[in-house]
Amino acid sequence: MTPEPARDAIASLTNQLGPASRALLDELSRLLLDQHKLLLELEKARYEETNGPVGGPGNFLNLLLGAPQFAWLRQISGLVVDIDEALSRRSKAVETDAAALLARVRETMAPREDGDDFQTRYYAAVQASPDVVILQVRIERLLGLQ
Repeated sequence: MTPEPARDAIASLTNQLGPASRALLDELSRLLLDQHKLLLELEKARYEETNGPVGGPGNFLNLLLGAPQFAWLRQISGLVVDIDEALSRRSKAVETDAAALLARVRETMAPREDGDDFQTRYYAAVQASPDVVILQVRIERLLGLQ
């Protein structure tokens, strides 16, 4: 009979993220980063229409961290951080963690005219930008939603 600590070690190894989940999460992280960049550019342009030029990168960073107009975009950056943490070498993420991350991304990245603050703003961005639409379609395909 296998001792309990050895059984636990074997069980944790068999539940680790498999290559398919790792590849999916890695590609999803890249797409989300690309979408985040596009949305930042759109939001910056909207900000500058009202308030004038942002100025240098330091000023823009301060806006990203503190201006309410940019706060909604933190949901995407949070998803990317969580995915990247799950993919890190030190991570103890297992397949159920990958499934939970994918479910969060599916829910969060669903543009809805009548959704939460993020979803309604994201919906408006999808309506306004063909580039955002293209990435949204790629995200949905990757998630098996199309």
